[in-house]
Amino acid sequence: MSKAEISRPPAPADRVADWLRHHPDFLTDRPELAAVLTPPPVAGAGEKDGPIDFGRFLVQRLQRDLAVARRDEATAVDGARRLIKQQARIHEACLALIEAHSFEQFVEAITTDVAVTLEVDAVGLCIEAGDGRPNGRTRSGVNLLPCGAVNALLGGSDSKERRRETVRAERLLYGGAASLVRSDLLIRLHIGAGAPAGLLALGSRDPDAFGDRSWRQPYLFLARVIESTARAWLNLPG
Repeated sequence: MSKAEISRPPAPADRVADWLRHHPDFLTDRPELAAVLTPPPVAGAGEKDGPIDFGRFLVQRLQRDLAVARRDEATAVDGARRLIKQQARIHEACLALIEAHSFEQFVEAITTDVAVTLEVDAVGLCIEAGDGRPNGRTRSGVNLLPCGAVNALLGGSDSKERRRETVRAERLLYGGAASLVRSDLLIRLHIGAGAPAGLLALGSRDPDAFGDRSWRQPYLFLARVIESTARAWLNLPG
């Protein structure tokens, strides 16, 4: 062996191997590393009539399963964070409704502040007009619908909500913002005994904005807050 070979420091792999020889229980304390390390093949495995390397097969299968589990976990964590963020927005929107100082300000908070807070493109607060009253928009910002329109839009008298994936421009629901809406979520509103049928319309330019049913629950809570607050402003019985 030459002097150059003697003075040359050992290669990194040799240093790692030497360190592991002095710490044989390393993987015992860090079992998670077994998921990323490739085990050595059994001698002769893969040859005709050779041994079957079941251990290597099982370790590789475990590594694949663990990778899938980690991806699923990351997806679940991301979904939970998005849901928490959405719930925080719903709570902020509800506070804006409760803090309104007049019925007109309450309606404006629904049609303007709620849309901004929830990051949707249009919000419509609608009620069915009585017989002989024209359709359109009241001075307070409430949209008037023809009698029977709420049941027709929701698909029946028993339906409390409906998600629509493809929406044509409906000015009766969204006014000037109708052209932006590509999908929406419609929620029935029960303002009070004897009050006309009501509807909360949430519109988005995103075709998949309301696709996940579990994500609709916070919007249903918002609708209940709108019902209770409107009932108090109008002094109606429940």
